[in-house]
Amino acid sequence: MLSLDTVIDLKKGKNIENISDKTLDEIKSFHSSSVTKAAEMAAGFTNMLSGISPDNIVQRTDGKLDSLHSEGVHRLSEMCCIAVSQLLILGKSVIQYANKPQDAVDDDEDIVKLDWPEDCIEKAKTIRMKTQLMTEYLEAVAVSFVTGISDVAETYAAAIKSAATADSNEVVPEEKSVEGKVELYSEDLNVNRTTAVGKIQDGLHFLAYVVFSNSMPAA
Repeated sequence: MLSLDTVIDLKKGKNIENISDKTLDEIKSFHSSSVTKAAEMAAGFTNMLSGISPDNIVQRTDGKLDSLHSEGVHRLSEMCCIAVSQLLILGKSVIQYANKPQDAVDDDEDIVKLDWPEDCIEKAKTIRMKTQLMTEYLEAVAVSFVTGISDVAETYAAAIKSAATADSNEVVPEEKSVEGKVELYSEDLNVNRTTAVGKIQDGLHFLAYVVFSNSMPAA
């Protein structure tokens, strides 16, 4: 249940009552701002390349690609940290609910308030569902920055072609350098996405003992 590689029907089973659960709010907000940021960085690039020399087209494209890649890596790193932090908070909630009276837990504003069931499988199912949503948000951000890089590459190719047509005497730089950077950055973002999901999976695995031990009846 605590492995993202396993296909599980999470719709079956007891629904956990959400008393005051904001575990997904932070990563949802960061996801929205990140997708918007990627789109904004790629938008309007056509106007930036209009009417300039091929050399300047290459320079501006290189700069835009560098910015998209750097921002994408930064945001994936931030989302990974948020997700792992939320897993720690969920683990703390499981422990607190097992060891504190209900009224004491309700007064503690530092933990997630969920009506955790006694069954460890149901606890794991809730945590798995939340973790899966977090990884989906992270992967969507990676895709948005890879798409932004692809859009910039298409704009660059069109601008270079237009510049060559407008002035046949202008020396047009080879596209291989830009194409290589596009491929390298896109691949690196996908590698960072895989690494981030792996770190989240590690955090999910570490909760197995917490979930199981706090589902056992008291001696």
